[in-house]
Order: sequence, then structure tokens, then C-alpha cells
Amino acid sequence: MIERLATGSALLGVPLATIQDGTLRYTYKGVPTYKNPFDLALYQMLLWQQKPRTLIEIGSKWGGSALWFADIMLSFGVDCVIHSIDITPPSISVPGVTFHRGDGRDLAATLPADLIESLPRPMFVIEDADHHCETTLAVLRFFDRWLVAGEYIAVEDGIVDDLYGPEFVAKLMGGPRRAVELFLRDRGQDYEIDTGLCDHFGTNVTWNVNGYLRRVR
Repeated sequence: MIERLATGSALLGVPLATIQDGTLRYTYKGVPTYKNPFDLALYQMLLWQQKPRTLIEIGSKWGGSALWFADIMLSFGVDCVIHSIDITPPSISVPGVTFHRGDGRDLAATLPADLIESLPRPMFVIEDADHHCETTLAVLRFFDRWLVAGEYIAVEDGIVDDLYGPEFVAKLMGGPRRAVELFLRDRGQDYEIDTGLCDHFGTNVTWNVNGYLRRVR
């Protein structure tokens, strides 16, 4: 596990920067979405495999990804409840999606126990907030109480280490990748990195570097 956590993306240099430029311009149904082609493919494979009845997204931005997730689940014929949380929720309305105002560092205020207990299972969680290590770690620790064996939490944008370098990542206190490392140091006996997903296109050829986490017990 330690060796794995030291592994970055095999996709480095000019191709990575070029793909990131396209990612930041990507839209779905005209709504900015900020998803790259690798993870769009990986998410749909994982969602088909898991067929979650509840999807919780931390970090809505413009709502494009929630819209995409809703359409994917509809196309799969899965009745999936989607809750998307952001400090500044988007103004769009998406059938099947509830947008909440909330902070990744204080999710209990937005997702109280009675709400989570009422949600249909399986549950799938996506952590895509501000990419600060403390925020990501807070999200991981919050959902650690609720996830059960077989369910996933995807930590987005560990790729920032490879995209922007140490000075930028230092401002994020190590960013998502560091948060995953710290979380697994404490809770690694109950989770595993799904390397089949992370390495599907090559070693960590995903923006979610070592970020597809499966609860195993």
C-alpha cells in the first residue's frame, strides 16, 4: 500500500497539460462539467457495475457533473437519488438531483444522520470539493461512518500534484492525494484502492490518482 501511494500518473508532460485544458472547457448539454475523457469512461463502468441507488457528490460547481450522473443512471434504468453539495449551489434544476448548500468540512450540518439512514443503498460518494487536504480528509472521515463493504468513495483530482507542482500543492496542504494517504494510514484495513479502475488506461491514467476507494469490510 505504501509503495502504491507514492505512485503518480503515468500521463505526464505536454499531453497532461493539453488534456487538462480540454477538461476545463468540457461541457455536457451546454453546462460546464470539468470531467476528462478517462474518468467519464471509468465512472460509467463503475456505475454500471455498482448500480448505486444513492449518489452523493461533494462539490457541485455548475452542476454539469450531477446532470451527467443523473442521465447515466437514467440510461442504465437505475432509480438513483442524487444529492450534490456545494458552498454555492448552482442555479440549474436537474430531475432527480437535490442541490444543497453545504461545506465539505461540516457535512453533518447538511447530511444529518436521519437523512443518510433513509437513503437507498448501495451508496456511491464523490469527493470533488476544493481539493484542500483538510477538506478531503473531512469528507473521507465523515463517510467512513456510513459506507459499508462493497461501496465506493471516489476522491477526485489527486492529479493536481502532477499538473501544478509542489508550490501549488503546498497551498492545499498536500491536496487530495495526501488526504487519501493520511486516511488509509488510519483506516486502510477497511479500504482498498481499486487499481483495476485507476490503472485501466495505464498506471493512474485518471485525474483521481489512487482515488477510487472501495470499502472492503
